[in-house]
Amino acid sequence: MKANGECKLPVPGIYMAYDTILLKCSSIIMYLFMQELQKGIYIPSNEGKTIYSFITEDCGISDGYISEKIKTMLIDGGPVDDIFNTTIKDGGVCALSGAMPGIVGAMMRIGSPYAAMRESITVKPDNSSGSKKEIKFGLKLFNTILSDKGRDFFKHGILIEKKRISELFERYGDEVYSNCREVIINGSPCEKKQITENGMKSLGEIVNLKVEFEDEN
Repeated sequence: MKANGECKLPVPGIYMAYDTILLKCSSIIMYLFMQELQKGIYIPSNEGKTIYSFITEDCGISDGYISEKIKTMLIDGGPVDDIFNTTIKDGGVCALSGAMPGIVGAMMRIGSPYAAMRESITVKPDNSSGSKKEIKFGLKLFNTILSDKGRDFFKHGILIEKKRISELFERYGDEVYSNCREVIINGSPCEKKQITENGMKSLGEIVNLKVEFEDEN
């Protein structure tokens, strides 16, 4: 796969346990949804999996892209150097970023020559296999990673609180409604005005959100 190629996200069975909201929107408002990837979403995984396996298997990001583009990786705010032996746990959050500027950015990079200066906060490798139970692991995307991969994540589906979807529609009002051409909930078309906290009260608190962005001609 090319470094900037599309993510090949799997569709694990755990997604089937969640209500699905499919939005078909103009790419004009794609930037509004990208903000949600910075705030954080969930990806189904298994506790005890290495962060490398999480990124390649559950997020569908290639080895080539990891080595060429992902320069900073944080778990719960701590920098990761050993992606092959650092495991994920229930309730954790991983942040992926390209190169960040300045000395702080250089210090936080994977395998940084300045790693000794931030040793106290570096995430230590953990070879324990963990419980292997199904979990929702948090993920945040920033800068280059967000622009390269954000659209793919929405295409394949993410787990997110339904309240955040209704808040997005309420916050941006007509801009979202006029550029969101179709709303499908659990396979059935519905009115766009149904994307409110009250209109989605029958859905679970966490939903599988898929967004198809249509380019303007």
